[in-house]
Amino acid sequence: MANANYIFLLSLSIIFLGFILKKLNILTEDNGKVIVKIIFNITLPALVLNVISSIDLNFTLLLLPIIPLIFSSFVMLVCFLIFRNSPKETKSIIFITVIGFNMGNFAYPLIEGIWGEQGLQYIALFDIGNALVIFGLISFIASYYSKKNDIEKNEFSSRRQFLRIFKSPPLIAIILALIINLSGFIIPLFIMDFLNILSRANMALTLLCLGIFLNFKFEKTEWKTIIKIILIRYSFGFIAGLILFLILPFPLLYRTIVFISLILPMAMGTILFAVEFEHDEKLAGIIGNITLIISFILMWIIILFINI
Repeated sequence: MANANYIFLLSLSIIFLGFILKKLNILTEDNGKVIVKIIFNITLPALVLNVISSIDLNFTLLLLPIIPLIFSSFVMLVCFLIFRNSPKETKSIIFITVIGFNMGNFAYPLIEGIWGEQGLQYIALFDIGNALVIFGLISFIASYYSKKNDIEKNEFSSRRQFLRIFKSPPLIAIILALIINLSGFIIPLFIMDFLNILSRANMALTLLCLGIFLNFKFEKTEWKTIIKIILIRYSFGFIAGLILFLILPFPLLYRTIVFISLILPMAMGTILFAVEFEHDEKLAGIIGNITLIISFILMWIIILFINI
């Protein structure tokens, strides 16, 4: 394992560089959106394909994608019971921001820097279930509560939501990698080297993007909703992560990755759905930024405390 302090300081420096470049108007958030497209469509799928295709799959690893599905379903059920009488606008932003984790644009580069390919294998498998939560459950909720949704005109389409899940390049890469892995097919050396080159660009681009999109300007009236979301995400995530860390009969790194995964920031895909379905995208962006800082600190503390 690489020195965790060194990796976190290095990552923080790249994030800070992105933030400074934005403040100096050298890079803008529009540039950041282009970089996100490159990450989402090229470097992240290449990384996922490279990692998962070579994993030695076994029964214990199959639990990883199930954990985020069960966890997110439970949190959503609790939130529905708590906020069922709240205004539609409040329910919509809470429901789409309390679940889903930022794996590709946050966890992957940090996990890769600290634990290398072994850590990436665990986080990538967890991300399979997380991708289904983001492109399935969150997309479904965002569409259902959308201002554009008109039930009487049948604009809400379950078929369209189902197809949306399988249009995500990272998820396509995951499925393709699993097929390659299970079939025993050996990827040609040239293609592996090609994927490796693209994969190496993922860490720098994702951390740079995080800095470009840092923004903490918001109205004081939004504090109440923000605090509710933060408390729900981290109280449920930390408690569930700690329980699984203590009871799972698996290797320490496996349990640590599960613990860390459940306290990661809000998924960037949530912001995209907030924009598409006319929710409060500004508030969603602020929550994303706040959870980014909180998760960065929590992840650092957990890793240092466990000291593996």
